[in-house]
Amino acid sequence: MNITGIITEYNPFHNGHLYHLQKTKEITSAQGVVCVMNGSFMQRGEPAFTDKWSRTSMALKQGVDLVIELPLNYGIRSAEYFAEGAVKTLAATGVVSSFVFGSESGNINPLREAAKIFNREPAGFKKTLQSNLKQGYSFPAARQQALLEYIKNRDISSRELKEAVSEPNNILGIEYIKAVLKNNLNLIPHTIKRTHKNYYSRDMTHEMAGATAIRHKIRQSQNPESIKKFVPETTYEQLCCDFKKNKIPLKKEKLGTMILAELRKKTPSELTQYAEVKEGLENRIHNAARQAGDYQELIKKITTRVYPKTRVKRNLLHILLGLTKNDFDKMSSWGIPYLRILGFSECGARILSQIDKRSSREIITQPADYLKSIKLNSRNPLKKQLSYDLLATDIYALLYKSPENRTAGLDFIKQIITF
Repeated sequence: MNITGIITEYNPFHNGHLYHLQKTKEITSAQGVVCVMNGSFMQRGEPAFTDKWSRTSMALKQGVDLVIELPLNYGIRSAEYFAEGAVKTLAATGVVSSFVFGSESGNINPLREAAKIFNREPAGFKKTLQSNLKQGYSFPAARQQALLEYIKNRDISSRELKEAVSEPNNILGIEYIKAVLKNNLNLIPHTIKRTHKNYYSRDMTHEMAGATAIRHKIRQSQNPESIKKFVPETTYEQLCCDFKKNKIPLKKEKLGTMILAELRKKTPSELTQYAEVKEGLENRIHNAARQAGDYQELIKKITTRVYPKTRVKRNLLHILLGLTKNDFDKMSSWGIPYLRILGFSECGARILSQIDKRSSREIITQPADYLKSIKLNSRNPLKKQLSYDLLATDIYALLYKSPENRTAGLDFIKQIITF
C-alpha cells in the first residue's frame, strides 16, 4: 500500500489545505494519507483555534486517513525541532514512504541545497553565522545572511537560495529535508507551491485565504458565516458546531493571565532553566512580567530583533507548562516513543493495522488504557512525555468562554474520531 504523509496544524482546515491534500495524492499516487498534526498549541506559540478533535474531524472528512498527534515537546519549539519531530513521527510508523509540504518556492532543489549546507555547516558559513549572531541578528536572519555570503562565489543560484531562506514555509521545508538527511530517514520529500503566499496575510479577496485571515475574520465578526466560502462545507459545519458550544473563539487573554501569574513567581535565575532563556532574556521576561497588565503588552515588552515574537510566545508557553531545558533534552533523546492516534477513516484503520505490525512504537488510542498498563512507580519515558500532551489539553480547556467547557481530563473522555 502506497502511503504518504503530510505535516500540518489545520488551524482550521481551509480550501488551501484541501488543495494541498489533493495535490499530495496526485503527485505521489497515494493510496492512503497519514497526517501528523499539532495538538492543543501551535508551533508559533498560540493555542489552537479549535481543539484537536474538531480539527481531526475536519481532516478525516476531507480525505486524510489517519491523524497522529505531534508530541508537545516538538510541537511548541523552533522550526528545527518541530520539523525533526514531525518527520521522525512519519518515519516511526514504518509505513509512510514520502511526504509533501507546501512552500512559497514550489521547487525542492534550492530547499534541498540549503538543507545540505545547513547540515554540513562548512567552515566559511559557520564563521559568518557566528559573526552575525554576535552582531545581534536573530538566528534565522543570521543564518540567511551567512548562507548568501557562503554561496556568493560558488556555482549556485543565489536568487533561488535567497528566496528559499526568506519565506516561512520555505524555511520550514528546509528543516524537514535537513531532518530527513541528518537522521537518514527513509522518506522522500516533495513540495508544492502554496496558493496563498503570505502566511500572516489577512487578505480575503481570494477563496484560498490563509488560516491567519480566517481566524481573524471569525474573531472580528463573531460568526463562522463570514468565512463560509474560504473553507470546505464540513469545516464550516464543524466551526458552527464549536461556535454554538461556546468553544470558539477562545478567550486568549486568560492565557496571558496564567502566564503572568507563573512569571511573577519566578526570579531571573529560575527563568534560565527554560530552553532558550539566556543571555539576558531572563531579565527582560522578569521585568516585563512585573510591568505588563495583559498578554499582548507582555509580548510587546519582551520582543526585540534578537527575540522575535514567535520565539517569545513559545518560551512563555514552556514556562507555563513547566517544560525546562532539561526536560526537552531528555525527551529529545527518547525520540518518538509512541504514536498518539487522534482519528482514522476506514482506510486509516487498515493503515493502523499495518503500523501495528511494522512499527516498534507504542500505539496509543486511549491514554487512560495505556496509563493503567504502566506501574504507578514507573519512570517510563512514554508516561512523562505523554503527561505534557495531557497537561496542554487541560490548560487549553481553561481558555473556553463557558465554565462548563473547562473541565480537565478531556483526553480520557473524548473518543477517537472515526469516519
